[in-house]
Amino acid sequence: MQNIADFMSTGHRECDVAFAIAEQAASEKNWSTAEIAFNDFSVNMARHFLMEEDKLFPMLLSAGGPDAPVNVMVMEHAQMNELIDQIAHSLEKKESETYGGLSETLLIMMQQHNLKEEQILYPIADKLLEDQRENLINSLRSCL
Repeated sequence: MQNIADFMSTGHRECDVAFAIAEQAASEKNWSTAEIAFNDFSVNMARHFLMEEDKLFPMLLSAGGPDAPVNVMVMEHAQMNELIDQIAHSLEKKESETYGGLSETLLIMMQQHNLKEEQILYPIADKLLEDQRENLINSLRSCL
């Protein structure tokens, strides 16, 4: 059975791929490709955040998981969502320089955020939720 860390990290990689395609297309002013890839990215990110905030994090906290890291992740989700909205606006306006600057900021945030989740929070979840892992992953899959 797949563990929580691997399952959730796969979601990170899928978002990263769509984000990179959108960023490259925007830099080339290929707006139709950028829009399609960015929409894919933003839908996948929203789904990933929902899985964490509605399913993973509540179960982790109920099992005695640490409040502070979970609260930081939720706060960072809100910050990233704000940047995603700003990037979407720059994409709509076809402002490649603004898009590039905002996407670089978001990329750095995502890299740092994902690192904390993958190296700290997900391993804690795997340990504390070991007996519930299969049910949790099945529940998370239902969000896809």
